[in-house]
Amino acid sequence: MKTITMINPENSNTYEIPLSEMTDYMMMGLVPVETEEGETETNDYVLCQTCQEAHIEGEDHTCDLFLEEDIDAQGAIDRDIASAVFPEPDPIAHTKENIIAALQNVNILNAAIAQLGDLQTTDELAAGTTNHLNGQGFSAAFARTGRRLWQWTTGKDAKTMEERWEKKCLSHSRADAAFQRQTRNYEFSSAVQLAQHVCAFHWRQLESILEPGFEGMDLPKVDQRRTTKKPRKQDWVDITGARVLTVKGGGTQLLWDGRKIWLPTSQLKKINGALRIPSWLAQKNDMI
Repeated sequence: MKTITMINPENSNTYEIPLSEMTDYMMMGLVPVETEEGETETNDYVLCQTCQEAHIEGEDHTCDLFLEEDIDAQGAIDRDIASAVFPEPDPIAHTKENIIAALQNVNILNAAIAQLGDLQTTDELAAGTTNHLNGQGFSAAFARTGRRLWQWTTGKDAKTMEERWEKKCLSHSRADAAFQRQTRNYEFSSAVQLAQHVCAFHWRQLESILEPGFEGMDLPKVDQRRTTKKPRKQDWVDITGARVLTVKGGGTQLLWDGRKIWLPTSQLKKINGALRIPSWLAQKNDMI
């Protein structure tokens, strides 16, 4: 076994070190002993980059390289993520300034108007007034304006509470025209500014819009294009042979296959000289 003499600079003790362990001892602070010519005995040795062992330069050697088996740590990572506890964001203080700042998001503004309207009683919404002094919903000063804004965002009829119209965003392309009278009276330039003013007045009821993760209502900003169905081609049934018995008002009585049948006169037509009725009417009266 090849060895090399190394010295500990701290106590000048020398050691005969196996050449294969030279690197480990150098990391511990030992250095090779210098020869009489002033050179170290390791000048002819180089560090192999593959096996990280010292060997004589130019000499063939075998690298015994052992690589640890790859470990799939994805499962452990997934478990760590699943069990991780993330700190909750600090709550936003319920102040008028923070409410106004939140209302700059039109989706949150939509939700705020809907929430205030939902707090109104059904009789207040139907009448467009504020009769109950319960501190909920629109105040008397904004009862009718608030109701109109609420109907715009919810699509509900205030009198029946049924959805009659499409829900629309307060920045909808038709919103400014729909609320032109109110915006002009309040000297605002848009329906959004009008809604922000109404909500800011009722800021104490809108604490929920400051909750973390509150996203509001993302409503259509333009009218959805309606597709017009082409009328289906009418099928007609030839009832030649039917006998007309009576024509009275808007109906015609026919004798058909031994039966007397009343049919709408408007549905009887002569086409190419033959008396015909729509196929759906013929099926309804068991004529085909």
